[in-house]
Amino acid sequence: MTELADALRAGVKHFDERIKEKIQTHVAFLNQHGHTMTAVDFANQTAFFLQDDFHLAMLEAQQTGLAYYLSAAAQAFAADPLTQS
Repeated sequence: MTELADALRAGVKHFDERIKEKIQTHVAFLNQHGHTMTAVDFANQTAFFLQDDFHLAMLEAQQTGLAYYLSAAAQAFAADPLTQS
C-alpha cells in the first residue's frame, strides 16, 4: 500500500502499467500464500473496502483517496485481457 500511496501522491494514473504490475505481484503473493484470488476477485474485494468502514478508514488513514485509487486500479487490472486469471 505504501507504493500505491506514493504513486497516488506522484500523480501516477490508476491504469498505468507500473500499477498493474504492483497489483499483479500482490495477487500472485496472495495465491502463493493460500488465498486463491483472481483479478476479478481482487477487484471485488477492493470494491468491498469502499463499503466497509474499517477497511475504508484504514486505507484512507494511509493516504487520502487511497481506497478509491486502489479500487480503480484493481478494476483496470481486472478489465485488462492480459491480466485475466
